[in-house]
Amino acid sequence: MSRRSNRTPNEADSSGQGEAFELEQQNNRHLDSLASKVSALHSVSLNIHDDVNDQNRLLDNTSETFNRFGNMFDRTRQTLTHTLATAGSRFMCYLTLILVFGVFSLYYIAVNLLSREPEPPELT
Repeated sequence: MSRRSNRTPNEADSSGQGEAFELEQQNNRHLDSLASKVSALHSVSLNIHDDVNDQNRLLDNTSETFNRFGNMFDRTRQTLTHTLATAGSRFMCYLTLILVFGVFSLYYIAVNLLSREPEPPELT
């Protein structure tokens, strides 16, 4: 607050106008600061909204992919069941040999490739 002084009424009037002008400038600065913060908050909320929409789309696509995989798996299972029901003993023997060969091949590849230690790089 201002101190009382021995000023004339005209001096006191101009002094009061100066304080009012200064207070108005402070209010304007605070309003500008508040407006910039509100703008920043608005942009953050829009970014969050866009991110949520993207994630919802991703979840929907994932759900559709799993549904298609489930349908494909069901068709494969039905085809295999039908094939096994109508197949003869020779076909079952071939199928068993192929499966056993495949398992041993995967085991051989896994043992040889995964157990190998990487060679250190040559220093030149």
